Amino acid sequence: MVKWMKLTVINDNEPNPPLLNDWGWSILIETDKWVLLYDADTEPGIMENNINALGIDLRGVNAAFLSHYHADHYGGFRYIGEVKRGLVVYVPEEDKILAKWGLRPVTVNSPSGILEDAVTTGVMRGMGVNEHSLIVKLDGYGPVIIVGCSHPGIDNIVKRVYEMFNSVYLVIGGFHEPLRHQLNTVVEYSRYVCPAHCSGDDARSYVKNNYPEKYCGIKTGVRLRLPM
Repeated sequence: MVKWMKLTVINDNEPNPPLLNDWGWSILIETDKWVLLYDADTEPGIMENNINALGIDLRGVNAAFLSHYHADHYGGFRYIGEVKRGLVVYVPEEDKILAKWGLRPVTVNSPSGILEDAVTTGVMRGMGVNEHSLIVKLDGYGPVIIVGCSHPGIDNIVKRVYEMFNSVYLVIGGFHEPLRHQLNTVVEYSRYVCPAHCSGDDARSYVKNNYPEKYCGIKTGVRLRLPM
């Protein structure tokens, strides 16, 4: 299992000047074993600006992960393909975009390992979207879940991971404006809850006000060191 993780939010809906931002999601995951880029925002220019401003060296990235084929998650891969040609990107369905940008998409349908101690949930379908999420096994603390937009339901994703590993340490990403009962389920299963991107202000406020010991605020440029 990985000993530590560092999460750097390259772009989130929440701004953090002087970094640029727009509606989108991208996060760099660094561990003692590998580095992975999860999603790539909407705009190549924002990815380029923030990657440089945050001091990220793309030469050290071992692989990438696309949660689902919506433009606010894949648009910035055009820039990634220019500077890291041939990078493997784990995707949830047949690719029609990334290969044209010089990347190497690998379709993953069922739960399986993609890097050491990193597992995809496998494709979960919701709202007409094929989506998968990333699980990283953190030694002594349990799984960390990184999600894109949670179209299958953030509660369903977290419950699937809990059933696989019997614990959840942290969940971060877009929760897609969840209902209160969905958030209650997430909080029940996870030690820390970090709503981002499309989660919405109501979800952020609900978790922050009702479960302050579990809440972590996310915006563009935030860095989290795990375990917390």
